[in-house]
Order: sequence, then C-alpha cells, then structure tokens
Amino acid sequence: MRDIEKQWIKAAILNKDTKYFGYLVEEHQVTVRGYLRRLTKGNAALADDLAQDTFLTAFRKIASYSGKGSFKSWLLAIAYRCFLQHIRKNSSNPLMNFPLDDFEASELEDLTQAEENANSIGNKIDIEKAFIQLKKNERSALTLCYSYGMSHSEVSDIMDMPLGTVKSHISRGKDTLKKILSPVEADMVC
Repeated sequence: MRDIEKQWIKAAILNKDTKYFGYLVEEHQVTVRGYLRRLTKGNAALADDLAQDTFLTAFRKIASYSGKGSFKSWLLAIAYRCFLQHIRKNSSNPLMNFPLDDFEASELEDLTQAEENANSIGNKIDIEKAFIQLKKNERSALTLCYSYGMSHSEVSDIMDMPLGTVKSHISRGKDTLKKILSPVEADMVC
C-alpha cells in the first residue's frame, strides 16, 4: 500500500473526512466497478449501483478497516457482499436475475462487429462471453486471482470461504473456460 493511501485512510477514519475518502474512491473505483461488472455478467448499470453501495458501506465502516490486508481487498470483499446481498434480495424477482445472455441485442451486435474488426478485441469479447457462463463464485474467484492478482488466500478472505473451496472454484472455472474457448484462447486465460 502506498504511503499516500495510508494517509488518506487515516484521515478518513479519524475525521470521517469525505475529501480523503473521495481520493480512495478515485483510486479504487475502476477496480471495484470492473469486478462488479464481471460478477453482474456485463450489466454496467447494476455494477455502477453496486459500486456506489460498496463505497457508501465502506465509508460508513471505514473505522473497521484494521490495516490487515490491502485496502483494495477490503473494498472488494464489501463489493462481493453487496453483490450477494443484491442477488438474495432479488432472487424472487425474475427481472433481476442474470440470464446467460445478459447483453441487449444492440450490445451483441456491437460485440459481433468488434470481433469482425479486430481479432484481439474479438478474443477479449470471447473471454468475456465465456466468463458470463461461469457460476458466480467461479467468476468471482477467477477475476480476483487473474484480473486483480490476488492470492488464493486473499480471495478466501474476500469471499469469506475456506481456501480449499476457493481453489475448487478456480479449478472448476478454469476447466469450464477451457471447454468453452478454443485451445488458443484458453491458453491466454489459464
């Protein structure tokens, strides 16, 4: 953790200073939004709403941040809990569930056009489409490990799961991705 980030955290804890907490939001919002976008299968609006809930919760609970582990891990744990809470709250509402094809038709057309225009963009889009098909815990564990460089132990803390369970989710998720993607693309991810 950078020294300046430690100072922002200290000011936010001691003074409930929104200015310094705002600096922390600026520092971590891309990571939190990206993680939530992956969990919500590309639903940007929902990911933004959950990110806002994450940062509001983090501000209210900033004094509970002990400094054990990174601040980013602490935020991602809050984001994951916000995501799970949203799912539990809306599980009886079929409009709020996440179907496999969570993209709107126009977005799929844009994705198809992008695939035709650039192979590297096409590979990235294929990977995102494959991630959508994973179970939520597999999606979360793989994203934390491979997109954000978290250790299995950190993922275990963030997801509040035993280390062995996290390793199982990662293994099953990688196996599923390998089945979905062509051998060349699977090597890029795993």
